[in-house]
Amino acid sequence: MARKRDYKAEYKRRKARGLARGLTLSQARGHPKASELSASGKAVSAAADARIQSAISAMGEGASLTRAAKTYKVSAERLKRTVQAKRLGSKINNRWVLTDQRPRRVPLINKDAQTIAVTVAGFPEASRVGVYFNRVGRLVLTQDTSLLDEFEDEAVRDVRGNDHPLITDPNTLIRYVQKDEPSFTEIYKVLEPGEGAI
Repeated sequence: MARKRDYKAEYKRRKARGLARGLTLSQARGHPKASELSASGKAVSAAADARIQSAISAMGEGASLTRAAKTYKVSAERLKRTVQAKRLGSKINNRWVLTDQRPRRVPLINKDAQTIAVTVAGFPEASRVGVYFNRVGRLVLTQDTSLLDEFEDEAVRDVRGNDHPLITDPNTLIRYVQKDEPSFTEIYKVLEPGEGAI
């Protein structure tokens, strides 16, 4: 018969060990504050970091912190710590609202049906590029040119103030899709302070 564990005593010992190592009480408990490192000191894996970034993007599109964490299988507490530590949002009326203005590297299509990478300021412009690429994919599948009507004569402005026209010519876009160009997700990246803009 398996021995019954005394979780209360284990928790007490864990806190005592952490405090003896010089950790704060919140670190020793396993719930560090936004400004504190975790007790283990282990780096977040690339896969976990990608899930956290996806959850943050979902919050930017209106999902609650709890829903975003559940959708992308990350701890709600870890997601909250990330949002707080990077100052990506604040709690308003008991709900987290993102104010994430970090620049993003996004792909665009040029007139020669090639991929170019540009850096845009903040989530809204990056999201607009994501919608555009989604419509391009649907246009190629359905041949429905009206999908890109809203992008006609529109441009994306990069962080240096340069405008990049959104290509809506169906022939150029079909050529682009048929080529072996990088996908949106291969180019897209949230840039942290110190990372250069393209």
